[in-house]
Amino acid sequence: MKVAVIDVGTNSVRLLLAQVAGGRLRDVRRETTVTRLGAGVDRRRRLDAAAVARTRACLSGYATHVAGFGPETGLLAATSVLRDAADGAGFLAEAGTLVGLPARVLRGEEEAALSFAGALSGVEDRGGEEQAAGGGRPASPRPDTVVIDIGGGSLELAVGRRAASGPAAPSFVCSLDVGVVRLTERFFAADPPDEAQWDAARDFVRAALDEALPPGLRATVGEGIGLAGTFTTLVAHKLALRVYDRSAVHGHVLTSADLSAAQAEFRRLTSAERGRLIGIQPGREDVILAGTLLASEVCRAFGLDEVRVSEADILDGLALSLASPDS
Repeated sequence: MKVAVIDVGTNSVRLLLAQVAGGRLRDVRRETTVTRLGAGVDRRRRLDAAAVARTRACLSGYATHVAGFGPETGLLAATSVLRDAADGAGFLAEAGTLVGLPARVLRGEEEAALSFAGALSGVEDRGGEEQAAGGGRPASPRPDTVVIDIGGGSLELAVGRRAASGPAAPSFVCSLDVGVVRLTERFFAADPPDEAQWDAARDFVRAALDEALPPGLRATVGEGIGLAGTFTTLVAHKLALRVYDRSAVHGHVLTSADLSAAQAEFRRLTSAERGRLIGIQPGREDVILAGTLLASEVCRAFGLDEVRVSEADILDGLALSLASPDS
């Protein structure tokens, strides 16, 4: 089945055109464009005219690809930015018409569950690999996986166990209003932020995580999978990728030491200086610092020493869901 999915986010708009058969997905086209649709939405609760124009131009280009592909099913899905914007419904209807797809706003919890399904569809089970190789690894006392989706307006977390067969479904999901654009606009008045601004942002994130995560849940999690632009950008910077390479990024492991090193480096630099670093995608230079903060704090909350980065994410989860016979 030919499936088209567009994700309209706070910081970027993304397109996936894919062939889905037998629960497996084959990419035909993926694109990401930073439009910062969520600029100022945290404060004003309304969309900015310039941001709308940037996003409309991006969607016009995507519409050409969708029409040429001729999908049998598809969806334009909006996330945090249109959950927050009072005038989001009008823009959503216009966007759906522009690209020729049904359009709707995802609930935060739905977003987290779809990200979980998408991530686990594209990342191999390490335990299964070891057992297949004759490792005979005993059952882990921390058998669950947390999927960490750091967005521009919100952070989605989904915890669950890999399914023996069929699609993976999490046992716990949550959506927190602590995305990278929101944190940057709310806390980082200076560039780079001073110590007080940094501490305020960190304390805000910690309080949100402490409130959302049941203590018993944390003890079950032994693996983290990181999705979206913060994690992929951190890998691209670590590997000094002058040309982005999805195959090099997918499955790469970022350690707590990697996160600490990136955080220390980025905190010394202005946004413009970060933008000149290798691997930092244009449009992310001002928000990547908040992203490293979120990544580090989620790992701290779950006691994780590392996180694997996945290129399979909510787009994959949406495409698989739309192609499912039960959809």
